[in-house]
Formats: sequence, structure tokens, C-alpha cells
Amino acid sequence: MPVHESPLSRLERHARTRALEVAVIEQRERNGHSEWASFTWNELYRRVIDGAAGMIEAGVNPGQVVVIRVPTGIRQVELELATRVAGAVPLLLPDHLDPAEVGRLLDEIQVRLVIVDHESRLPLLGRAALSEAQLFECDDRSWERLRGMGLERRKRQPDLLSYVDSVRTDARSSAVLGLPREKSQAWLFRPECSGMLADLRPDDVVLLTGEATDRFTTVARDAHLTAGCTMAWVESPGRLEAALAHVRPTHVLLDHRTAKVLEDLLAAGQVDGVAWHETPVEVLEAASAQVAEAKLKGKHKKLAAEIGALAPWWGGRLRMLVLDLRVNHTVSGMATALGVRIGRIAHHPAVRLDLSREHEVVVVPAAPKIEVSGVDLPRRGRAGAELDTAFSLA
Repeated sequence: MPVHESPLSRLERHARTRALEVAVIEQRERNGHSEWASFTWNELYRRVIDGAAGMIEAGVNPGQVVVIRVPTGIRQVELELATRVAGAVPLLLPDHLDPAEVGRLLDEIQVRLVIVDHESRLPLLGRAALSEAQLFECDDRSWERLRGMGLERRKRQPDLLSYVDSVRTDARSSAVLGLPREKSQAWLFRPECSGMLADLRPDDVVLLTGEATDRFTTVARDAHLTAGCTMAWVESPGRLEAALAHVRPTHVLLDHRTAKVLEDLLAAGQVDGVAWHETPVEVLEAASAQVAEAKLKGKHKKLAAEIGALAPWWGGRLRMLVLDLRVNHTVSGMATALGVRIGRIAHHPAVRLDLSREHEVVVVPAAPKIEVSGVDLPRRGRAGAELDTAFSLA
């Protein structure tokens, strides 16, 4: 794969070579019940290119910034990729950033579009002027409408996305994050890392945990786009066990929050509704001691041998475990006993990013004019004012 292969090129490649293979999986809550949903690479490709063209139709130009604040999962993946394919820069802001700091950061850059799924996500942006930004209320219906706008734009201008791709050839497109800093002003930075993510292959099945604004999940999502593998993504540690049972991953990537409580999850773990062992903590400790070449006798030697009962909890085909945290002896011993490799990721030091100087905004040539509906989507905020506080998802 070329070093600087664009998001569009990677998507096109996977849509050709892995069209019917599952690209992304998520667990959804519907009417009080959980269900699993997925898209193939072909489905994801179509939704992303239509979404990207819809953003351009709504006034987003290459080089501009799109703020995305939606739940973890497939919609986040779709919107982030659509933004990148449109030539814009996706900006993700952690909830724990100070609104005053967010206002300062956003006022220094050219934000063109703000995407939220609910008005509860707006207070973080309340101190930003956003005088040139549009607000996109991204529920299922409006996302479908935006994609419809994009499909029509692509029909009128078939070379639209290839043109955008050509003018952004040397531009970085991966997501930019807000970075809180103690006793200093917050930064914007683009996460980078080295390590096992570069070794992912198309036939791998990855289970990722963590928030969208975490640097670990951000680099993992980009690696998924490069590899063309299957990725399931859950945000909280409480969803890990169900995801393991459903997805049966070959690779598990745990963010620091989930990694911190992994031993607790292992101790409470169940397979088909039954605890995987009557004394799980003792088994984990015995297995760890055995791997460390401690001399075990009697009961403890027997307990160490029973670590295999934990394999089904991981889904039965786990090959690699990656923790965004230092791996302790208990987890390392368990992995070794089960024949699972511990993968390593090294985050590169954060470098302050000046988005206002990184890229020039490129105006996309207009499409041939035809008679269109007067519906304005997404809606535009009042010039010179903050976000329209009266907006409603109703």
C-alpha cells in the first residue's frame, strides 16, 4: 500500500476486493433490547461517498474543519470517513475540555460544519462564535437526506470526489483531537503511533473499546481503514463481554479505561451465563505464577492447568491482545498460558497543530445547475452569533 494512500483510495480498494465482507459492527439499543448491526465494505463505501458529496453540496470545502460530536459506533465511523473523503478535517473534542478553551480553539480555525446527534452535546461549544459554521442535526433521517443530496450531486458531477482527492494529495486527513493540558492552554493535535496496528490484515477481526476522542481509538480506526479488516467498536468496559461473545475477535484492543478494569472483568466473566470458573482469581494467579516459572504443587498446579476454561470468554479464537496501558504480570501470564500474543503500541509525542496554517481551503467547482428542492440541509446558524440554541431534533 502506498505510504500516503488517501481514505478514498483505501475505501475503493476494500469495496472492490472485500465488498461483501463485514467492515464494522456495533451493538444498538432498540426499544429496551440490544441488537447487533453491521455494514459490509461495499455498504460503508457507498454511504461514505454519498455523505462526503452531501457535505460538499451543503457548502463544505476541502481544507475546512468539521466538528463531530456523535455516539461511539458506526455513525461516528461513517461521519469521520465522509469528512475525510470530502477533503475536510474531522475534529473531535473530549467532553472534559473546558468550554472556554473549546471556544478559543475553534475561533482560531475555520469551522464549516458542526455535527451533533442531540442538543445535549452543544454546551461544550457554547463559548465558540462559529459565525461561518452550519449545524447538522444528525439523526437517522437527516443523515439519509444528506446522503441523498450527495448521491444527486455525484450524478451531476461524477468526478467530484476524485477531484477533491487530487487537490488534497499531500494533505493529512486523519482526525484531529483536542488535548487538555494541566496549567497550560489546550492544544489540537493529530495522534500518531507505531507498533502492531501496522500488521493488521484483511482477515483479522478486531474488537476495539474506548471513546472516539481517545488517541488510542483514533489511530486504531485509521489502521482499520488501511487493513480492510472487520472492526467491532464498543465504548464502555461493561459492553466488552457481550461483544467478545458475539464478535469472536482475533484481535482485542483495549483503551486505558477498559484495560484498568480488565482483571475485574476476568474475575466476573461468564460464558453462556455461567462463571467460567468457581475460583477465577486463584486460577489467574496460579497461571501467572506458572508462566513466571514458580514451583507449583498440588492444588495450585491443578488451578494453573484450568486457565484454558477462560479461552471461550475471549471468543475462542483470540490471537493478539493490546492494552493501552502497561501490562501487569497477571494479564501477561494469562495471555501466555492461552497462547495469545501481547501487542504493543507506542504513541508518538503530541505535537501542537495549527490547523489555520496547515492547509489552504480549496473551493470545489460548482456542479451543472438543475432545478432542486429548496430544502436547506443542514441548517445555517445566524451569522455572527453562537450556535442556534433554539434548534430541535423534533
